[in-house]
Amino acid sequence: MNPTELKSRLAKLWKDTFHDTDEYISLVFNNYFDPELVAYEESGGDVVAGLIGVPYEFGNAELRVRGLYLCGLATRPQFRSRGIMTRLLARINEVAREKGFVFTFLIPADEGLRKYYRDRDYVNAFYRVVDNYTSLHDFDREYESVLLEQKEKVADLKRRYYASLKTGFLRGTNKGSDGVLDGIKTLIRSIENTQRDLQIIHSDRDIELLIAENGLSGGVIHYVLNPQDEVTAVAFTSVSDGEVKVHKLFTADLASRFKVLGSVKTTNRELSIAHYVPSIEMDRKALWSRTYGSVMTDARQVPSISVTERVYSLAAHSRVYGMARILDLPEVLKFQADTRHDLKYSILVKAPDVYTYEQIDVRDGKLKLNRLPADSIPADKTAHVMTRRDIGEILFRRRDTDNMITEAFGIPSINGAISLMLD
Repeated sequence: MNPTELKSRLAKLWKDTFHDTDEYISLVFNNYFDPELVAYEESGGDVVAGLIGVPYEFGNAELRVRGLYLCGLATRPQFRSRGIMTRLLARINEVAREKGFVFTFLIPADEGLRKYYRDRDYVNAFYRVVDNYTSLHDFDREYESVLLEQKEKVADLKRRYYASLKTGFLRGTNKGSDGVLDGIKTLIRSIENTQRDLQIIHSDRDIELLIAENGLSGGVIHYVLNPQDEVTAVAFTSVSDGEVKVHKLFTADLASRFKVLGSVKTTNRELSIAHYVPSIEMDRKALWSRTYGSVMTDARQVPSISVTERVYSLAAHSRVYGMARILDLPEVLKFQADTRHDLKYSILVKAPDVYTYEQIDVRDGKLKLNRLPADSIPADKTAHVMTRRDIGEILFRRRDTDNMITEAFGIPSINGAISLMLD
């Protein structure tokens, strides 16, 4: 089947399964379809099951790894329960491994699908918390209460800055000026390039497509401009189930955060707000900012008991958003070691082939890998051998289990996060 025909048939399968609009499906396939990053099966000349892979980078400006996002996984009803999707997952994971992706990931729609993917070596990997605001919430008043905790001169300067901020939004065919679009991309790049851990990096093209998709789906993108007309906040939102959903919020400073949320509220006065926050953003600095109104330059200055309790309280309410399957474990661990020079551990892992074990040692930001024949490992050590899925569950675990597991294995959570995906 030639690429053009394959693209058309996979798009039809997507349409028949998920019932998305033609405009949305065209946006996806015209921009993300790559015949080398798909898996499918056909019967009688028709594609009866398939999926597409979308490449993303994770990390920051200095350290990056590649992950392949799997979406549009679909099988025609009469061909289900025959193991077809299991074969397609095995096939796309092998292709991804050969092309240098260190993991594949996906967003299951429900608990039943999470169990299905877990049985195929995927682990819970990405979590998010819903930060809720009632329809009566007043963000201007909340920011003013924050300023009351500041010294008078500082508070007055911040009050003037807050008043100088301007808001706007992109809706439908209103694509905004080139300056606003460039400003949104600049803000997102700046934040994502300075982040830590295994968080997604959106390219300029990704951001442009997200803005286009927002117009097709009826969402609204709110933004804030400072007196120099620089974008200092942007919120990707939609309305469903009687509430405003803030899918992702990027802010350069605290005032802009309150200002953009205030804009969201002003546009939807009678609705509550559900802000979806990757659980790794609920760290101690962010909580201090949210609770007390200022960002500490040193997390050690934060009162340990009350804030830590709130971290764990929020983490306990986080829900699984995405799952991942590790393809190149040494590269994932190397990425983590590069960001955490304090790590010291040694593990024995089953290699992809049954005849080899991998001895992985991490120390001082470096990873050392030795591949050992299985018959060279003493019997008393084989009891401590872990599978890739074992390590995946440790690496991608929820943050509130961090201390206990880290003490046992010496491996902290890799703190993965995904947002603004084609789900």
